[in-house]
Amino acid sequence: MKEVRMEDWLLNIEVEKTAAMYEDVTEVCDCQYCENFRKASLSLDEEVLHFCHVLGLDLHKPSAINAFPVEGEQVMYSGHYTICGEIIAGELEAWDKVVGAHCFSLIEENDQKPKLGTEPHIHIGFEVVLQWQLPESIELIEK
Repeated sequence: MKEVRMEDWLLNIEVEKTAAMYEDVTEVCDCQYCENFRKASLSLDEEVLHFCHVLGLDLHKPSAINAFPVEGEQVMYSGHYTICGEIIAGELEAWDKVVGAHCFSLIEENDQKPKLGTEPHIHIGFEVVLQWQLPESIELIEK
């Protein structure tokens, strides 16, 4: 376990174990919203990529994701990532980490086992609005 401090967050995490957990995920959702999320995430700024690297998470494989079309050919994505470790300090549900266009938060765990599976684990929620990148029209998907 390694202590990682990010402003008000203090986490005790297993970066290698988290990274290995994401490497084991071979099946990802193939709906157009999720495909767009992965494609749009390829062009994110270095600050977001560094944040994900420090925690060992794979930005393209969230443990849970929702998509909501918004104006101007954009989609608001929300969901969470699972990280092997525990919270030492940090306010839950504060949405207090803004990294690039992403907003991150330590979120309350539900009673379900994490989709990616190990204990102990942390959920880090995210929200981001990304441009629609796929050639298919977003209007056709909404209907």
